[in-house]
Amino acid sequence: MCRLAVLISNKGTGTNFQAIIDGVESGKIQADLVAVIADTSEALGLERARKHKLPVKIVPEKEELLEVLKKLNVGYICLAGWKQIIVSEVIDTFPDKILNLHPGLIPDSLEGIVRNPDKSLGLWNKGKLADLAIQNFLDNKSSYAGSSVHFLTHEFDFGPVLGRCFEKIRKGDTVESLYKRLKVKENKLYVEVLAKLTRSVILSAPPRSGKYPWGEAKDLKTILIIDGGGRGAALVDKYAQSPKVGKILAVPGNDLMQINTQKQVITYPHLKTTSVKEIIEICQKEKVDLVDVAQDNAVAVGLVDELLKKKITVVGPTKKAGQIEWDKAWARKFMQKYQVPNPKYQIFKSEKAGIEFAKKNPNNKWFVKAAGLAEGKGVIPAANLDETTAAIKEMERFGLAGKTYLLEEWLMGEEFSAFAVCDGDNFQIVGYAQDHKRVNDGDKGPNTGGMGCVSNPMVISKIKDQISKIFKKTINGLKKENRFYEGVLYLGGIVVDGKVFIIEFNARWGDPEAEVILPSIQTDYLDIAEKVVQTKLDKLKIKVDTKIRISIAGAAKGYPGDYSKVRDKQILGLDKAIKQEGITIYGAGIKKSNNKYLVNGGRIFHLVAEGKDILEAREKAYQAMRLINIKGDNLHYRKDIGWRDIERVKS
Repeated sequence: MCRLAVLISNKGTGTNFQAIIDGVESGKIQADLVAVIADTSEALGLERARKHKLPVKIVPEKEELLEVLKKLNVGYICLAGWKQIIVSEVIDTFPDKILNLHPGLIPDSLEGIVRNPDKSLGLWNKGKLADLAIQNFLDNKSSYAGSSVHFLTHEFDFGPVLGRCFEKIRKGDTVESLYKRLKVKENKLYVEVLAKLTRSVILSAPPRSGKYPWGEAKDLKTILIIDGGGRGAALVDKYAQSPKVGKILAVPGNDLMQINTQKQVITYPHLKTTSVKEIIEICQKEKVDLVDVAQDNAVAVGLVDELLKKKITVVGPTKKAGQIEWDKAWARKFMQKYQVPNPKYQIFKSEKAGIEFAKKNPNNKWFVKAAGLAEGKGVIPAANLDETTAAIKEMERFGLAGKTYLLEEWLMGEEFSAFAVCDGDNFQIVGYAQDHKRVNDGDKGPNTGGMGCVSNPMVISKIKDQISKIFKKTINGLKKENRFYEGVLYLGGIVVDGKVFIIEFNARWGDPEAEVILPSIQTDYLDIAEKVVQTKLDKLKIKVDTKIRISIAGAAKGYPGDYSKVRDKQILGLDKAIKQEGITIYGAGIKKSNNKYLVNGGRIFHLVAEGKDILEAREKAYQAMRLINIKGDNLHYRKDIGWRDIERVKS
């Protein structure tokens, strides 16, 4: 059992101290309260301590505190109105063991920020205590007041944050009325944090690079998201906006997922999206209410099927339904069978057969495409016979994914993507986007996972009816094949002379398309997920806003090839960029170490800007991107995202 000491003084009302006592006596806090330490015999809480028969110690001099705490052999030390300065030796002896409640919203890093539930900036209140801190919320006309429980460090009013609470400021609030309501939430938060720290069950993975989680109400839902990039970060943000969601887990997640929300986010960087056994164990241990499988490899290995076998609620297609993505040869045959418009194609299982076919059609231009999953990079354009031959030989590079490959007719037109939420019987289209796949400006260079995109591209306006009919054919066709599709279906299309052809279907959100479409959804995303699993999507009208959003990927130099020289270099300016109006940043290949963000992948982050039109959104995006760089190197990003719509506007 953990040994707990509480430090009090003659300052404050003692409500936090009483909440800790109640938490220990009720068993919520699994600890023995071994001492109540006061700096004066006049401390208000001493009467409470004696009433509950707690051992009391009076320590009037700050230099005496260390020896007292050492003899007590305490696990955690809680400040509850303590007014002495905690000397450095005490902090050094009990690192990450001394808890304090600060009446302000401490950020996770010295240069960081905290956002209120309405996305406005939260106030740190550094150096301001009690009534002065509350008055500062009112003076600054903040929309919310808030408090933070954190570990004490040498930095004043700062340290690893264990939890935050918020209280909406009402018209006519005074310091007294506002603080009275906030104190209720402070008391509850302190107990929840201590309950987490002292519970006997250890989390299977340390949350957010070793920082501790904060508690959530028992009636709130725990969500697990299977993804580690910008798409997963956008889903974390969207689920966190639901008032019914308390805690979010992500496998593997990334270290920037916490930045847009004050809800608990736990990541599992040591796992893969295909770690089926471990994911099931997490669901059972953490009592996960819903799993959102957002990543293609996870779909392909049948994660959804295995979760369903364990009676775990999950959003995402089964392996059979997801074959529409992970087997592009099968998908083409399916489209042909159900009269879904697609380019002419040929399927090959050997290098020799494909090259012989290409030689018989030397003047044709092709897209050479791996049939399996290749991280969005398995398509190679070939404008002549030599390029076709070279592309076919490249299929070997994709391993098993390239064993079967296709030669597809090179259609000349404008590409787009559309996204529908499906429940097996019904679907609703929730957004459109236009990805920019090539690594360099002017759509030059090799294919990547996506260097940026825009929402609602203008090309969509005249083809919406065609898109809807294609979705209907596809969903009904899968249903006839006994492959009921539940989750998000991604339609990748191209417009040729006003007619839509399917380039491919994907069995999940796109990345970076999710980053510009998910923020537009105004309906509670947990409600959408629940209607999907209940096959009741027709009972819910999904609402989306009309803003235009643009996403720009910040990448390491060398991506999509070798970027090892940039790995672990510090990323500068993220804090400045995210403070810009209308800017959201979703992490991807990024990690946090010693309060610094470091490069940990090819696509490092996705910066999203919103505006009333493409011009406003694009201007905001590039202003913010110019604030970010990599220490000792250059951040790579395309400077022409949205160029097609810009040309349309100018013409």
